[in-house]
Amino acid sequence: MNAEQIIDEIRRYESELAGILSRFTRDNNGIHIGRGDDPIFRQYVRELIDLFNDILGRNNYSSQIAAEFNDGVSNYLESPSYKGVENILSIVRAALTRFNRNPELLVRRKAEENLRHRENVFIIHGQDEAKWRELKSILESSEFRLKPIVLSEQPDAGCTTLIEKFEHYAQTCSYAIAVFTPDDQVTSGQEIYLQARPNVIYELGWFSGRLTRSGVMLLLKEGTSLFSDFGGIIQKRFNKDISEKVLEIKRDLVIAGVLDVT
Repeated sequence: MNAEQIIDEIRRYESELAGILSRFTRDNNGIHIGRGDDPIFRQYVRELIDLFNDILGRNNYSSQIAAEFNDGVSNYLESPSYKGVENILSIVRAALTRFNRNPELLVRRKAEENLRHRENVFIIHGQDEAKWRELKSILESSEFRLKPIVLSEQPDAGCTTLIEKFEHYAQTCSYAIAVFTPDDQVTSGQEIYLQARPNVIYELGWFSGRLTRSGVMLLLKEGTSLFSDFGGIIQKRFNKDISEKVLEIKRDLVIAGVLDVT
């Protein structure tokens, strides 16, 4: 599709969402989505997320739509809320305004975006093999059906250095999850603390720069010190097992557009 066709398609969704919003009904128990509109709205959400991902690669519109959908449903007993539909409609209208002003955004896509596969999730890890293997198993499970990329398990692909190999595989990933475990003891003055390995810190910084902070997640084992530089990254602290955070991991992967809305 060219820019004009894409804008027309987004306008169609704007019209459909406005119609759903107009059919909400009110009674003594509150405001409710119109009869039959719930499954249609859910389908439109999936289609819009896919549409924005297809035309823009990683983008804020898909993430915002997924977040608004999850908030609107979870807070209203699994039925889409009026506010949730209204907010998603606002996101679509904001996108329309931007694309009408700057249509070349719809036909300009960075070369590295074309290399990325949505299902590829890079696992950044240190010395705790049990933890990265646990995360890999979770991502490969039937609940996620993703393709975890662990650098040590990949062929060299003609690369002659480790950093070259890292960049070769990293650029194919749409998301990265870092597992911070207390691998190294550091002494600073009279203070002694435990932190992740330097390669883990470097790789997390690399992905934060390439995918932005919305494209990375940090799983932090209790007892591991964290640099303040990573304060804006999604963090999930676990005591013993990563499985403690499965539901939260799934939710944030949906918001990031890596997993489909279900």
